[in-house]
Amino acid sequence: MKRTLIIVAITIIASTVFAAAMELTSARLYKKQGELLKSYQFYTEALRKEPGSLDAYFERGQLVSEIAADSTKADIAKQIAGDKPNPQLALYDLMLADFQEATTPRTSADESAVKKLRKKIDEILQERWTYFYFLGVQNDSSYMKAKTENVQDPDPGLLLSAALASLDMAIKILPDRWNAYGLEAQIYGKLGDRKKAADYWQLALTKIDASDMKKKEAENYATAIDVIHGNLLENYYNLDRFPETIELADAILAKDSLSMDAIQFKAFALARMASDTALTAEQRTAMKNEAITALNRAKAGSNDPVIIYYIGQFHLQLADTAAALASFKEYLKLDDKDREVRFAIGVIYLEGGSYINTELARDEYARLTELYPDDGAAWINYGIALIRLNNNVHGKEAVEIGTALRDGQAVDALMPRIEKLRAAMNKK
Repeated sequence: MKRTLIIVAITIIASTVFAAAMELTSARLYKKQGELLKSYQFYTEALRKEPGSLDAYFERGQLVSEIAADSTKADIAKQIAGDKPNPQLALYDLMLADFQEATTPRTSADESAVKKLRKKIDEILQERWTYFYFLGVQNDSSYMKAKTENVQDPDPGLLLSAALASLDMAIKILPDRWNAYGLEAQIYGKLGDRKKAADYWQLALTKIDASDMKKKEAENYATAIDVIHGNLLENYYNLDRFPETIELADAILAKDSLSMDAIQFKAFALARMASDTALTAEQRTAMKNEAITALNRAKAGSNDPVIIYYIGQFHLQLADTAAALASFKEYLKLDDKDREVRFAIGVIYLEGGSYINTELARDEYARLTELYPDDGAAWINYGIALIRLNNNVHGKEAVEIGTALRDGQAVDALMPRIEKLRAAMNKK
């Protein structure tokens, strides 16, 4: 009796395997004949009868990837996807699921077959990733061309949306490749979405650090890391994520003590944090001093006037007027028309305690009103300096001009009075 049951069981298994083999053969024939929907249906039936068939999983995955890639097969894709809103995406999900099954050995005997299938699958995934990635690159390039040529219709922004859709597909197919994340980050930056840009730069950093690129392509890795770090620093800073800016800058500086991006953004982040009123006065002072130290370090490797300006501002806040004045004068050697810096120097000469020099204040505000005749505050301070120098008539006129500008009167309407005052002052 037992022997009979064993024979029956073996017979059932054999017939099931044979039936699955028949379904698999039919699926292959229908594919050759171009009847792709029937081919898909027979692959599915083969897997229902033999769920462990690695070949059936691989071949069905290959089939749906080919259907998804061919725009002329959109109707077939819809029938396979059913009620899924994005048939192409649904088919690539099915492809990935089938490839996962095809590379999952059920027994030790499957190991050799899995190795061969994995090589074929890698080639398919690489080809699909390359297609979608470069489609994203193409759409991004077309957007830049449209912006350069000032094209408004159709909306160039649609090209960026198409690029993002393509890159999302590339990421779905090979999620460990960093390039697509980096390009998405750049596109979100162009769209003004700094948060998503920062998120994707962080993903790019995570993926590239987990790859073997550092060992195999050291030079390209170093270049890519510099780009990612620079963009992450900028996005963190512009999102007011100052602790993260400083943390990343410190990590960069631990490996490259001369990184100007890291030095500058750390200094700027410290400078911004030092103005946080939630901190105690002692904490703010300590942070300002740390910011100045970082800024001086940045200044040593850069000729960026913004750094010098920040140094001057923080010296001013720390009541080191001499150092502030020296920084502002150094700044003017690089940009002698800066309104804020000239105004700050004028205030020091006008109200700076032992640094008061009313004649220099007068000259500073005279220059500022020449450069920016619409600056009401500069005219008022110019008038105050003149009055303190006992030039009450012209000082009063300058104050009245400044008050009128501050109250919203157009500078053009005041030009006759301005020119008359300038002529009078030039005679002195």
